[in-house]
Amino acid sequence: MPIPLHEDCDPNDPYDAFVWALVGLPGPRNSPLLVHPDVLRQWSKHLWDLGFRHYADEQTKEYIPPARGVTHWLNGAGQWAEKGAPRPPETSAPDVAQLTPDERAALVEQLRESGELKHLVDPRELDLNHAQIGDAESVASGGDR
Repeated sequence: MPIPLHEDCDPNDPYDAFVWALVGLPGPRNSPLLVHPDVLRQWSKHLWDLGFRHYADEQTKEYIPPARGVTHWLNGAGQWAEKGAPRPPETSAPDVAQLTPDERAALVEQLRESGELKHLVDPRELDLNHAQIGDAESVASGGDR
């Protein structure tokens, strides 16, 4: 579920009018308050019923969504900033199809060194041409059955 942004919300729908304004509210220790968008819709309707309305010319802050990572409501990396503040440049992962073989090898090596690939078996670490008979426990401990 994407982060609700001002331009995506219907200002004439009580359940939608203020959802964007309730995203990432400041919480304890400056961490954003992450609330499911369905709850934000209920809060939006509540504010509407209380008579709240948005006046764009009086707005002094705007939400800047995360420049990196998933644009999901659980990504609390977005922030409220002064209206018109410069946004950080958006970043994206490189298209590995555009990399040379040497660049791809360097990328794989960086991922190995950072531990991102530790869950994968590195074929260079396999003991080739050697079969072992036994169950997983005995083989892992180096014993024979």
